[in-house]
Amino acid sequence: MKIHNLIDPARLFVGASADGLDEALLKVAENTVTGTGLSATQVKEAFLERERLGSTSVGSGFAIPHCKMSGVSNILMSIGSFEEEIDFADPRGEPVRFVFAVVSPPDQPALHLQVLSQIARVLKHEDVREQLLHAATPEAVLEVIRESTKREGL
Repeated sequence: MKIHNLIDPARLFVGASADGLDEALLKVAENTVTGTGLSATQVKEAFLERERLGSTSVGSGFAIPHCKMSGVSNILMSIGSFEEEIDFADPRGEPVRFVFAVVSPPDQPALHLQVLSQIARVLKHEDVREQLLHAATPEAVLEVIRESTKREGL
C-alpha cells in the first residue's frame, strides 16, 4: 500500500484551530472519519490512548497519531496543519503543528507499520517538512506529498 493512494482530499485540512491536545485530536479524528460513519469521539479516544503510551510527535513540528480500531475495513488517513502549536508531550519539548493521522483495521498490523514507515520517510527531508508547514491550502499539501512520495519511490 502506497500512502499517496490513501490520501483523500476530503481528509486534508490546513490552518485548523485547537485549544490543546484533546481538541486537536478531535479535529483530526473528525477529518479522519469523514464519510465513514465511524464515531470521531471514539477515534479521538483511541488516539489519546495511544498518546498515553508515548508521544506520537516525531519532532520538527510533526506528529503521527495512529491507532487500530474495530469496524475499520481499510486504512484511513487524515493530514493537516494547525495555526497554533499543540503540546503533544514530545520528550524533546517540541510542539506540533502538522499531523499525519492513521486509523487501521486491527487485523492488518503489517500494513499499519508500512504506512507509518512511509510517512516517516517522507518527513525525513527538511525541505518537505518546511513546505508542509507553510502550505496554505489542502491542494498545496497534496502536491508536496505527491512530489515527496515520487522522490522516495513510494
